[in-house]
Amino acid sequence: MMEYRKTVRACYLSYISHAVIINLPPLLFALLSRNYGLDTERLGRLVLVNFLTQLIVDGLAAKLADRIGYRVCLVSAHLLAALGLLCFGLAPLLLPAQGIYLGLCVSVVIFAAGGGLIEVLVSPIVNQVSGHLGAGAMTLLHSFYCWGQVLTVLLSTLVLHWLPERLWYWLPIVWMALPLMTMTGFARAPLAEPKQEDIPSTPLGELLRSGRFWRAIAVMAFAGAAESSMAQWASYFAEQSVGVSKLTGDLAGPCIFALLMAVIRMCYGKWEKTFPLETFLLGCGVGCVLCFLAAGLSRHPYLALAACALTGVMVSLMWPGTLHRSAQAFPRGGTGLFGMLALGGDFGCSAGPWLLGAVAHRRGDNIQTGLLTGALFPLGFTILLLIEKYRAKGKEAAL
Repeated sequence: MMEYRKTVRACYLSYISHAVIINLPPLLFALLSRNYGLDTERLGRLVLVNFLTQLIVDGLAAKLADRIGYRVCLVSAHLLAALGLLCFGLAPLLLPAQGIYLGLCVSVVIFAAGGGLIEVLVSPIVNQVSGHLGAGAMTLLHSFYCWGQVLTVLLSTLVLHWLPERLWYWLPIVWMALPLMTMTGFARAPLAEPKQEDIPSTPLGELLRSGRFWRAIAVMAFAGAAESSMAQWASYFAEQSVGVSKLTGDLAGPCIFALLMAVIRMCYGKWEKTFPLETFLLGCGVGCVLCFLAAGLSRHPYLALAACALTGVMVSLMWPGTLHRSAQAFPRGGTGLFGMLALGGDFGCSAGPWLLGAVAHRRGDNIQTGLLTGALFPLGFTILLLIEKYRAKGKEAAL
């Protein structure tokens, strides 16, 4: 394990890079709307493009890694992430006004392709290096994404507070240094590629014939939709609907959201004996429904903003907890399992924020109405968990 310390460090840094390419564009939504006339539907479409690209790459990543190797894939992933951030910053400088939005979309496709590879390949690598991952270890791994989100929101908001708005393009250009640094880490670190030679992986076709597997993918989709919808729109909501300054809104909304999510993921390993994962996930699902309802219905803007921040607690274990449950249910799932679950999660991450933006656009760009629609995602998550729970009890009773 000691020889792979650099590998684990690179994997954790890659989750921070992934957080940057997902959470940086939403911090610029209000700015892009003011300067380039982008409405909520087109802003939501940027999120849709981001996660749809990752979804497509999710489906290809496992086969690509088996063919050309994990190291080449991960080095390429971080190179794409850096290149996409560079293009995102340069698009308004190099393109005419009518081409800026298309340039932003192309930039998102580039860095999202890198994000898709990171998402699918990092978890099985850490699993291979560290041995069996318990729920606590998996949530610790995924907490680095949350800390990356905190870092992205905090540093970017402070820079945008002091930087003249017309110079915003320097922000993504500077952030590209992180994936470049992580790329050199993967180029040099020893890499144990996840291969199960003694016990063959379950064929993907067998997984696809399992109803439980499809339910796991659906749970991932709802989890991704709930987490991403709030994460992607909280900054815009704070600035446009609550009416606070960008600095105050981002720190009180998306920054606290990410901080709470990070803390819960890091601490759950100590709590898992007291709070079983299934119970915790059900509580998170119900609490998340209430948070979305409070954000969407509250007439008091600061109460709505507090609900946005508290959602970070409720979504904290939805994604890693579902991964852990699925890994236990399909212990020989291999990289294909992680890839398909990531595909389901990214489908939710793409469809959820876009749907919120589309609903808000139909209501005169009222993003609070969109957040109300978001309550459907944790509701679906909770219903599916209850179905799984009662099916499991039925099987035990039959025995």
